[in-house]
Amino acid sequence: MTHSAICFDTVLPAAAQLPVLSAALPNARLWGGLPAQDGAVAESFAALHAAEGFAVQDVATAGQLRRLGWRGPIALLPGAASARALEPCSRLGLWHTVACEAHIDWLAAHKSQQPQQVLLGAGAGGFAPARLRSVHARLSALPQVDAVTLWAQAPDVPAAAALATALQTISADWPGQRSLVVPLALDAVATLLQPLQALADQAEHQAWDLEVICIPCG
Repeated sequence: MTHSAICFDTVLPAAAQLPVLSAALPNARLWGGLPAQDGAVAESFAALHAAEGFAVQDVATAGQLRRLGWRGPIALLPGAASARALEPCSRLGLWHTVACEAHIDWLAAHKSQQPQQVLLGAGAGGFAPARLRSVHARLSALPQVDAVTLWAQAPDVPAAAALATALQTISADWPGQRSLVVPLALDAVATLLQPLQALADQAEHQAWDLEVICIPCG
């Protein structure tokens, strides 16, 4: 697949970069990435309002986004910090990562009227490939779970490409949605555009959804 040349101006704010990045990666989903304990959630939200969802590190930031009026998806990427954190996850409608056995045990014991969207963590900090199918089956059987997405997260573009290749066998006939996830500092888009487009082509070929977590320019 060939891509047309798209120019990025690194001095533009994130709000201006996102539409250009979306045009460059038409098959990718763009998330706004917010760090934990960010004192500028309102400013970051304004800059990233064109994103399709937000990825946060803590429940407090998710709560701030909801109070600012965001009604779209919010992914809590570290997952719940404790069993008690599942209550605000449910109340705020968060998609949260399941990355260890404790996360599953907490969900199984959680009393909730609203089944939750969960992200099954694969790759660094998640489950080993050999465990993914059995964990998916256990999660899918829980009444507390509405849907499970295989969430294969990598720290950079080369690692994401390698992870997709490593998971190709296990994911070939995966029973549900699967997403390849990579962070991207928006001030580095111009230098990473070609590798990103190659990653998007690989994800499409292997039937992965590509999720790009866009971090505002510093």
